[in-house]
This record gives sequence, C-alpha cells and structure tokens, in this order.
Amino acid sequence: MAQMEEEKFIAGAFEALIDRGVAKKTMLSPSTVTDADINKFEKKFGIELPSIFRTYLKAYCYEFTVICAPVPVDGIENDRPGSEKGLWWIELLSLPKEEPLRNLYALMESFRRICTDSGLVNLELDKIKQFVPIGEWDGPLCIDLGQTKACVQNPDTWQICSFDQTVFDWKKAGYLDENGIVKGEKKFPDFKTLLELYFYGKYDKEYEQQLKKDGEELPDYNTYIQKRR
Repeated sequence: MAQMEEEKFIAGAFEALIDRGVAKKTMLSPSTVTDADINKFEKKFGIELPSIFRTYLKAYCYEFTVICAPVPVDGIENDRPGSEKGLWWIELLSLPKEEPLRNLYALMESFRRICTDSGLVNLELDKIKQFVPIGEWDGPLCIDLGQTKACVQNPDTWQICSFDQTVFDWKKAGYLDENGIVKGEKKFPDFKTLLELYFYGKYDKEYEQQLKKDGEELPDYNTYIQKRR
C-alpha cells in the first residue's frame, strides 16, 4: 500500500469509529508522534515497524484502549456469507497526548523481559525480537515482523498473534513450531485487517441482520469502546 493510500486508510479508520457511533470526536486529537520519535523507538529495540503502523501512530492521540467488534465465530479464514458473527473484545495500545509512545515502550520492555526471564518463558532475545506488542488479548497482542506476506486462508502466515500471559511453557502451549520458531496464537492476517474489523466495522451489518433474525436487540455502538479500568 502506497503512503498516500495508507494515510487515507488510517484517517478513514478513525472517521469510521466516529461515524459508527463508537467514538466521539472529542476522544481524538492530532498525534504529536514524529518520524524521529518512531525512528528512536526502532533503534532502541533493533526493529523496523510496518509502514501502516507508523502511519497509525502519527494519526491521532487517544486514551481509550478496550474495543470490540463482531467477527466470524469460526475464524476469519472460514468466513462465508451467512456465517455466525460474535462480539470479541481486544485491548489496544493507547496513545496519550503526553509522551504518546510511552505505552508502546512499556509493552515492548515488559514483553521482552518476560520472554527472556530464565524463571518464566526463558527464551533468547533473538527468538522473540521480531514481535512488537500493540495491545492485549488475554496476554500480549503482537505484530510478528517476521511475517511479511499474509494470506487470509493460511493462518500460519498471519502477522498478528497473541500469547497467554499465564502460560510460560511456550512449547507445550503450541507457541513454537517444530523448528523452535516462535509463532504465537494467530489472530489476524495483518494490522490492516484488525482496523477493518475493529474500526471500520466490517461485519456490523451482517451482525445486525443476525440479531434481527434471532429476535435480539440491535447493538449499542457507543458501548463498543472504553478506557481500561
């Protein structure tokens, strides 16, 4: 995706949050994150963030973290017309006005500390260096920088994964493949897909139709987002 397309997509994602009634304009303020700030973060941790995530960081500051959206119950890779949808909550990185990247630093430092602690996960840094935590899903929700070409029908190629924060035996949990490569539990093909689901509300209409068919009340979209307590 070209830079201008990324900027348009990210701007549209935040606009969609407002148009859907999930967020209010007052919840957003222009981001103060600069390329220099992101370059400093990348240099500190020896990584290179995906372009679309850099664009996201430079779009808006906001305090909310917990957000939900309807997603296919059987998984995105098995989505088909008429398939059942259900609400799933995730916790995203918040970007406050003051020191907007401080939470990203904290997530990164915590993830690496737990992963390399000999009394916890006990892995070498090189094994987990490519993972960037961007929130929580029963544990760190990460971008896997080692996955560069995601195929929706093949979860093994997906870039967004999670790790249960209560599990430290990653081999037993299935977070390592047969070659000892860390893969985590795959959640989304990529960051763009995450925004399509949780910001653009890709499955809102289908979910509403499902609720109507089942004789249930339509969702109150302003309850789809909240600050962490």
